[in-house]
Amino acid sequence: MGKVNEKDKTGRTVTLTNLRASFAESLKEASLPRKNKDPNAKPKHGANFILVKGEPDFDSNKAACISAMKAAGREFKRPEDWWKTLWDDKPDNLSFKKGDRFKTDAGEIYKGYEGNLVVSAKGPRGGLTRPQIRDRNKRIIEVSEILDVVYNGTYCDAVISFYGTENGGTPRITCSVEAIRSRQTGDRLGGGGIYVDDDDFDTLEADDSFDSGPSTEAKKSAAKDDFDF
Repeated sequence: MGKVNEKDKTGRTVTLTNLRASFAESLKEASLPRKNKDPNAKPKHGANFILVKGEPDFDSNKAACISAMKAAGREFKRPEDWWKTLWDDKPDNLSFKKGDRFKTDAGEIYKGYEGNLVVSAKGPRGGLTRPQIRDRNKRIIEVSEILDVVYNGTYCDAVISFYGTENGGTPRITCSVEAIRSRQTGDRLGGGGIYVDDDDFDTLEADDSFDSGPSTEAKKSAAKDDFDF
């Protein structure tokens, strides 16, 4: 289940579980968004992490993110619910969004995003550093293995730190992903941190029964785009 990571006494860091990774290519090779035309911009590492509504860890992940965003606001000398103001009025300035906001150039919502929540995170140091990446057995993997272990659509756990910033003149709450542990399950989809060690991730059983997506009953009970904060 998702929880606030107690190693960071600020309350801004969370360990989220059973997320789905997306746009994971830049975890291996730093890149820039297609729309970025700044000749001085530096390629960055990062990925999107989908909180799948109806999954067992959805509520605890969402609660952990909200708690961390409140802590980030307090540390940034803003009201505790500043994150909610950004969610309502300036979603581009918040790294925690409705999945329905992520669309192709043709205006279609990305596969796996509709009705869910998404955390968009860069690696440490503003994405200049690759996050620590482990396989399901918590082994730190080689760069050459990354896209086989953390592919688009894979379920994973992640240590993520939220923080307020005004870099570039726009106040916002962003976040960095410090470490990722892939569960190495799930169908493929188209389309300055804290010290992290083995104890940050639970040990998975060898015959993990977690399946590759929401159960039928979970899908039926999950109301689309209905988030209560």
